[in-house]
Amino acid sequence: MKKGLVIAAALALAPTFVAAESFQEAFEMNRAMYGNDHVFDWNGGKYHTNHEEELEARVQATKTNAEDLLAKANAKNKEVAELGFEWKLTGGILKDAQAAIDEGDYQKALDLAAQAKYHARIGIDQYHYAQKNWHLSVPQ
Repeated sequence: MKKGLVIAAALALAPTFVAAESFQEAFEMNRAMYGNDHVFDWNGGKYHTNHEEELEARVQATKTNAEDLLAKANAKNKEVAELGFEWKLTGGILKDAQAAIDEGDYQKALDLAAQAKYHARIGIDQYHYAQKNWHLSVPQ
């Protein structure tokens, strides 16, 4: 009985000791556990849990910087729209970012533009996943 409990405990704890196999898995696990601005080790290197768009938004909150990031977000959203994988909510976020620029709230505009650009980038990832795995949606 004692041996069975030890084995059961080991099996229950095993997932917590499994190392991430890829950088993406390590990033996603650490991001989910600790949020942004966390530093983690992977394959001997140190990495952070920030999305590239979050880093782009960490510039001085000026009208020029907000307009530049909004332009990048609009371009990325146009790219995903042409693939047919645009998220419905992204258009509203882009409009809100433009409204924040018009109101002079440049930090809010940067944050919203970064969020919209992230959504577009993930939509592009979804497109590529669907192209690679289309056969999974075909009934057998």
